[in-house]
Amino acid sequence: MPHFCCVGDCNNSSDKRQGSSFHGLPITDKSRLKLWVTKMRRNPRHFHITKYTKICSAHFLDQDFIELDSTKRRLKKDAVPSMFPWTVPVQSPRVRTAVQKLEEWRREREDETETASEGEGDMEATQCVSRKTQTDEQDCAEPSTTPCHHRFWVKHLLSKSNNKAKEEKLFTHFTGFHSHSRFLDTLLFLVPNLDPNNIVYWGTEQAKSRTLRTSNDFEGHGDQNAEQEDEQESSTDGSRRGTGMCVEDEFLMLLMKLRMGLSNIDLAERFDLSESTVSRKIITWLNYLYVTLGSLRIWPNRSIVITNSPKEFTQIYPNTIVIIDATELQIEVPSSLQKQSKTFSHYKSHTTLKSLIGVDPRGGVMFISQLYEGSISDKELVRRSGFLTLLEQKLGCGDINVGDAIMADKGFDIEEELKGLGLKLNIPPFLAAKGSFSESDVIKTQTIATHRIHVERAIGKIRRFQIFKSLIPVAMFGTVNQLWTVAGLLSNFQNPILQ
Repeated sequence: MPHFCCVGDCNNSSDKRQGSSFHGLPITDKSRLKLWVTKMRRNPRHFHITKYTKICSAHFLDQDFIELDSTKRRLKKDAVPSMFPWTVPVQSPRVRTAVQKLEEWRREREDETETASEGEGDMEATQCVSRKTQTDEQDCAEPSTTPCHHRFWVKHLLSKSNNKAKEEKLFTHFTGFHSHSRFLDTLLFLVPNLDPNNIVYWGTEQAKSRTLRTSNDFEGHGDQNAEQEDEQESSTDGSRRGTGMCVEDEFLMLLMKLRMGLSNIDLAERFDLSESTVSRKIITWLNYLYVTLGSLRIWPNRSIVITNSPKEFTQIYPNTIVIIDATELQIEVPSSLQKQSKTFSHYKSHTTLKSLIGVDPRGGVMFISQLYEGSISDKELVRRSGFLTLLEQKLGCGDINVGDAIMADKGFDIEEELKGLGLKLNIPPFLAAKGSFSESDVIKTQTIATHRIHVERAIGKIRRFQIFKSLIPVAMFGTVNQLWTVAGLLSNFQNPILQ
């Protein structure tokens, strides 16, 4: 029975091309299979794969085979098809040096001198001069002025991903996800079936009928021509803009905004869009993810937390459910002296915003508060963030039990508040009036520090979103809470801290 290549634009079959080999798809390796299907540009929802589905050798490089000259060629384990009509590179013209040009001209002249008959000398010289003139004109010709639209999209990243290591490097850098499959799985979870109708796009008639409130832009710059550009770019579809972007590319643009801290101007150039369009799409996705991720139940039942906790943790702290800590983001100095005083942090010696983070013993985010002024104490932060109220609700529904414990640093002196709820507090011991720590106190301090490192690593995952690396401008205060919450909850979809 002949085999047929499953690539859409390929007509190769085993009875037509005798020199080609046909190979099955990696059905057992799901992540590798997804990469193959993506490379072939086949829709996974309509592409039925069986053990008889084959792809021909024309779509692989020579180095993808174990033995190229073997009678029965076999692919390497990490081989990925990369040769398609849409990926074949256009060969650039060969660049010749002045010496190479001169040598070629001499050889052409010698060849024509040997073959020329009498009376053809003048014609020979004319032809040689003509060839040389044409060569010089071609080499010195100006480059083509055809406009090139440098559009950045997901397929661009996939075209550069020749192997898994390259794919992991690119997607980790631009999105924070270690592979395209993880990126796509997360997007499918957030936007079922990648249906854009699930999203209310900012600036549309549908959005104006909803009570959505946010700032005009991340950078806070007003665009006087925004309304004119809206009219030029609007389409007949009331839910979307006529930019030709799919949901996957819009999600990529948002992640690049968060992960790399790019400005709207930078994103507009990369994606070949206007700055106002980028602003609308970023605001749209920020609102959508803030609502969607915020509705998820990220605090599991205590039995799930304890069952999945590391053994060395449960042996010492069997009833500790959550580990909390605070982190601060540096901001621009406000012009108001009162705001300067409220946001100044003596710990950072700068104006900051402060948030409370709670994680499980494996480092998964279970609680993330909004941002408060940097001058607030850790104890007051716990009170104002609603963490104690949440603990009371969890006690009422049975997600935690009386006698369970919270782990924190020394600054969180909330033992009395937790006692009122019937909970315990695990913090390092204080030196107080003692001259030195006892041996047991030293061991306890080291043990708590060893396990508290996971909350530090969880905070580090959120802070790896480069948008929080630089000073947060005052104009971004209206959206910074949404940014912080979305980044914190998205970190749960990335590589776990403990496997």
